[in-house]
Amino acid sequence: MKVKVIPVLEDNYMYLVIEEHTREAVAVDVAVPKRLLEIVGREGVSLTTVLTTHHHWDHARGNVELARLWPGLAVLGADERICALTRRLTHGEELRFGAIHVRCLLTPGHTSGHMSYFLWEDECPDPPALFSGDALSVAGCGPRLEGTAQQMYRSLAKTLGILPPETKVFCGHEHTLANLEFAQKVEPCNDHVRAKLSWAKRGVRAQVHRQGGPGRGPGGTLQRAGELRARGRTAAATGPGSPGTAVGAPEHPPTEVSPVWTRRGARWHIPPPPTLRQSGPCPGGCPALETSTLVLPGSGRVGLLSGPV
Repeated sequence: MKVKVIPVLEDNYMYLVIEEHTREAVAVDVAVPKRLLEIVGREGVSLTTVLTTHHHWDHARGNVELARLWPGLAVLGADERICALTRRLTHGEELRFGAIHVRCLLTPGHTSGHMSYFLWEDECPDPPALFSGDALSVAGCGPRLEGTAQQMYRSLAKTLGILPPETKVFCGHEHTLANLEFAQKVEPCNDHVRAKLSWAKRGVRAQVHRQGGPGRGPGGTLQRAGELRARGRTAAATGPGSPGTAVGAPEHPPTEVSPVWTRRGARWHIPPPPTLRQSGPCPGGCPALETSTLVLPGSGRVGLLSGPV
């Protein structure tokens, strides 16, 4: 499975997922269709499907034109407000594109019909991939515009939070530095935030000083498509918080969190949901913050969530 990372607009990402044996391709969140078709032509693949995470214009506005330019295209998503939708998906539904499996995960909060997509490939040791749209970004999430805070918490902690720790996350926007700088102001004693922010800043410096590297747009995105194969802990193709990076900073390897999804043969199996336990004051002494512990089944203590439980 190969993922083409395509920065568009101010800070958005489109994606082209390629099944390398059949050369079938699936697009995720088409905002600029002609740019997508340039990549499709260059790669020599057959585009069959669009997966749309939610109905907002910067993720779905290109569907109508793309469907006109590419007859027979399937446009899939969970919200009937998505432009040019040909079939509505349901939570837990599984799709198949050659050897690539897609598990549809409903993640309401940013919008009521937001769907994230969890992908893995048959007989392949590569880590799985998550296309999270605006439900989850690096060190943050999209604003809650529809639904309740409880729905958003469930989407983040009980749907996405239990995915395998090696999962590569391909988010909808490049907001990494802003998210981490905000997180550091809220939790100045959080060592994980500090380490992740340092990692992100190093990534920015590496991009700025890389000779012959691509220019950066106003949102911090790279201005040409990158490429990533979901193998090992491959460095991301674009940006400091870049899609395709594992959720944790390199200083905190994934072995610290036991995987709770189990892989049997070619399939990933969903475990029971996590629970939340009250923990009391922040261990680092942060003023006016209460924390709770997110506990994943069979994995013990995983991390701290700030705010009232």
